[in-house]
Order: sequence, then structure tokens, then C-alpha cells
Amino acid sequence: MREYTRSSRTTVMMSSLALAALAACGGEKADNTLASDSALGRDLALAQQDSVQPQLQDVPTTPPPAPEPTVAPAPAPRPTPRPARPAPKPAAAPAPAPAPAPKPAVEVSGTVAAGTALSFASGEKVCSNTTSVGEKFTADLSESVNATNGVTIPSGATGTFEVLEAKTAKNSNDNTALRVRLVSVQFGGKTYPVEGTVQTASTERIRSATKGTDAKKVAGGAILGAIAGQVIGKNTKGTVIGAAAGAAAGTAAAAATANYDTCLNTGSSISVTLDGPVTIRPAPVR
Repeated sequence: MREYTRSSRTTVMMSSLALAALAACGGEKADNTLASDSALGRDLALAQQDSVQPQLQDVPTTPPPAPEPTVAPAPAPRPTPRPARPAPKPAAAPAPAPAPAPKPAVEVSGTVAAGTALSFASGEKVCSNTTSVGEKFTADLSESVNATNGVTIPSGATGTFEVLEAKTAKNSNDNTALRVRLVSVQFGGKTYPVEGTVQTASTERIRSATKGTDAKKVAGGAILGAIAGQVIGKNTKGTVIGAAAGAAAGTAAAAATANYDTCLNTGSSISVTLDGPVTIRPAPVR
């Protein structure tokens, strides 16, 4: 700093000497030069003032603040590696939707009205002396029977009958009895309970006594006739006539006192009237 001031003073002194030398020279040239030197002198004076203003000290009054220690940023935590995801399994193809179940066909039913007549043919021979109350036998429907909604009971349907009474007659005047009733009709794999009363049936009345029993009855009559003839005639002729008459009476007595049964032969017709309505379904088409 001191060197800088000293050089500035030297420069001023040299400028002053130059101006004095120029002043010694006369004439117009000297005036122009002097004017130029005057301007130069002003510039030098300004330069001197500018150079003297800054005053620097050898030791700075306030020491500059010490730089703050730079703290290195903490290293960022390393991200935890994620486990590798397994490759997604291919989606299974959706199972085809099941086909809707077919709707069951609505079966049309029909009704056979009460009082309808049904005709059957017996499938076996049934007699009052060979059956008992509660036993059953079958017969085939002779003709189809119409119901409502176009439904029918087909011919050949099986009717089941039950024996209600079975009685053997002890003589010709005694009434025999063979009463049956319809309890069900079966066709198309189905059985329909019914209530039906037998109106007519082709039955046969037969003698059930043996020939030995009849012979005893005839012989007994002949003996009684012979005794009566002998009593009346008092002779052999009268006895013979009485015996003949007694034999005839014995034959008549055998016929009158014989046992009789009622039989329903195979194929005999049975006419039945329904006591109540019957609801049926059509037979399957074959």
C-alpha cells in the first residue's frame, strides 16, 4: 500500500516538471500544449484522489468466520429386495355351464265318473266250496272305459276282486251265496284303488254231494217204501210196489237234500258299477 502512494506522488511531480518545461516555451504552440497539460493535470489529480481513498490495513479488524464443517449426508438405506413373485398360473378354462334339465312332462289325468259300468271276464274258476271270505282273484276288462280329458282305461286292464261271502247250500231250497266286489284296476304299471259293486255275474249252480251219499238216500227210501207196502198190502206184491215207490221217494229225497254250490267259471262275465269316481292317468304308448 505504501509503495502504491509513493509511486503516485512521483507521477505528480513528474507531471509538474513537464508543465513547467512547456511553459518556458513561447508562442501559440505553447498555449495549446499548456491547455492539454492542464487537462492532463486534472486527470492526474482525480487519479490521485481515487488512489488515496482505499486504506488497507495490514491486519483485518474482524477475522472472517470459520467455515462450518460440512457433514456428509447419511447414506440412504438400501431398499430391501422384494422376493420375486411367482409367475401367475394360467387361469383354468371355466367349466361349461350344465345344460338345463328338461322339464318333466305334465301328465294329463282323467276321471271316470261314479256309476260307470265296467265289464270283466273272470280269469279263473271260483266256487263257493273252494274259496273263502277275503280271498282275491283277477279278471280282465272286456272293453275300454272312457274318462275325462281323453284318458281311457284300456281293454285288458286287470281287475282285482275280493270274495265277500262263500256259502254251500244244504238242499235244493237253500240259497247258495258267492258274493264278490271289485277293489282295484291295474294298467300301465299303476294300480288304482276303486270301489265297485257286482251287478250281474254268469254263475253256475252245481251239486256238490257224492254219488255214495245219494245212493244211501235212495236205498233208505226204498227200505222205508217196502216196509210201508208190506204193512199196507200184506203180501209180496204190495211189498214190491211199496219198495218201488220208496225208491222213487228216496231219489227225490236225495235230490232235495243234496248240497249245492255256486261257481264262477273261467271266462264268465262280471258286470260292475263304480261306487265312486276314479282318477287315472293315460297308459304309456308302446
